[in-house]
Amino acid sequence: MRILLFYYFLLPYIHSSNAQANEQSMHDLFFKDKIVTWQKTFYGVWDDVIPIQMELLSDGTSCKGFFYFGEGKSKYVLSGTMHQNEIVLEEQDLHSNKTGQLIIQLENNQMRGTWYNASKSFNARLYMQEGSISPEVSYWVKSYVSKDEHESMILLHKDFADQINESFYYKPFNKTLYGTSEIKAEESFSQEALLEDYLHHSAGRLHTWKINDKRIDISYKLGTIEYTQTMDLLQQYPIIQETFADHWIAVDLKYPKTDKSNITAWFNDIVDSLQIDIQTKKRALLLENKDANQLERLSFRLSIWPAFDFLSAQLMSGTMNVKNSWDESSTSIPFMFDLKKGSVIKYEDLFINVNEFETIKSKWIAQELNKLKTSSSLEYEKLNPEDFKTLTIKSEGLTFAAPFDITFGSRQIIIPYSILKDKLSTKYFPL
Repeated sequence: MRILLFYYFLLPYIHSSNAQANEQSMHDLFFKDKIVTWQKTFYGVWDDVIPIQMELLSDGTSCKGFFYFGEGKSKYVLSGTMHQNEIVLEEQDLHSNKTGQLIIQLENNQMRGTWYNASKSFNARLYMQEGSISPEVSYWVKSYVSKDEHESMILLHKDFADQINESFYYKPFNKTLYGTSEIKAEESFSQEALLEDYLHHSAGRLHTWKINDKRIDISYKLGTIEYTQTMDLLQQYPIIQETFADHWIAVDLKYPKTDKSNITAWFNDIVDSLQIDIQTKKRALLLENKDANQLERLSFRLSIWPAFDFLSAQLMSGTMNVKNSWDESSTSIPFMFDLKKGSVIKYEDLFINVNEFETIKSKWIAQELNKLKTSSSLEYEKLNPEDFKTLTIKSEGLTFAAPFDITFGSRQIIIPYSILKDKLSTKYFPL
């Protein structure tokens, strides 16, 4: 069974008389002989991704209520104390087993804090807002280009509610620069990012601000270089958020949504294959925890998310990064799509003669790798040319990456299109 879509996870809020009945039952359950000073419902995310809901009552010094995790079917009981704006809560399952602890700061209508499992071997950030239901949060990827599409391009990827990843290609440099900007207010307000190149070298500052939904302005500065441009929206896709959680494991998955069945099937195949890993791990957990050890609640996590390298009217390219917490392993799965045809681009589709290209590729990677081993601050010393197996498309050339490293991230070698112009298929190039 595929991971179910739970980002829009909560059932509609219970209305009118049902809500009043719920208030009365919670009051009788938790504070039957005391006066309740407030009762609030909060909605938010656990570890920036997994949806959560909290129903909490307070008599001014103590707090009690319920905590709903993931799809809303996992219900836990909360009880604890409140001192000024700090709330400390113990979490128990419905069999009175201690399963966790929450330490929260209450600020107006927001809650921020940390959740710990019972053994305190694992923790995660909490963020919640008071309200009848959590607001819809959209995730997306968008690309904008200058009037001359080859002069500059910017790719914006909103991957969490409070940040945007930015990739800026500037032709005079013939390289893509990267940065992250925090969303201070609405997305239509000015964004600012400090940029780095793919070797993590400082590469200037980028300002972006929206004129309307179809156009943005940019201002790029590096030393004496100042570049401004109005850019038009070229392509955009929403990002699907799917989550799953039970007692031991939480899974979150993000991927772009298209109306092309072949592309959708490619992502579905990834989900289905990862289900085998998830179920295998869960079976092992159940065997290891025959007494249903409650201390290990949510100590295991599987995350799958996209990193975009290129997005035009015809092509989408990047990697799906997969990371788990049980052995801290990471995997990168490349994707290249023909958006007009709705098809997956195969490695051999990019070249006139793929065998001829293989000879050139090995020679070029070996040459560039030797340079990087002496000049880069990233760890290239232990890598060999054959380690660079992951191919994606960028504005400046074909990019080969070594396996994703938790410390250094993606380590790349770029082969410029100028080197490959006689070897590439005219179906997709020049970009």
